[in-house]
Amino acid sequence: MTHLPMVAAVALAVSVLAACNDDGGSADALCAAVAEGDGLSTAFQGFDPTDPEAALEQLRPARVALGDLLDEAPDGMRDDLQVEIDYVQALIDVLEPLEPGDAAQTALQVQAVTDAHPSVAEASATLEAFAERQC
Repeated sequence: MTHLPMVAAVALAVSVLAACNDDGGSADALCAAVAEGDGLSTAFQGFDPTDPEAALEQLRPARVALGDLLDEAPDGMRDDLQVEIDYVQALIDVLEPLEPGDAAQTALQVQAVTDAHPSVAEASATLEAFAERQC
């Protein structure tokens, strides 16, 4: 899977979770938390991994938002959220030291991170299914 579809998978899971709007127990707390998270559903719109500065501007708030969701998540969803957090954090870590303007190197680094996180797509699908069932 290439870097853009993987980022899209994370964005889709976050977008679907952002549609939740119940409150109550731990599943409901997660739904309420994502409903309050303005901008999560659009966090990756226009994501361009060849522009490290712009990508970091999108990834950093998404990382914080995912961490907030982890705090509200039921036990059964925490592992999948952690997979997504780890992926987004790894993207941040690889993009921060890169110089702007080297699109090829940036794309290679993003691809390497994506290759190192093969379970992201499955975690995104699990989170999406949870949101559709619970929220």
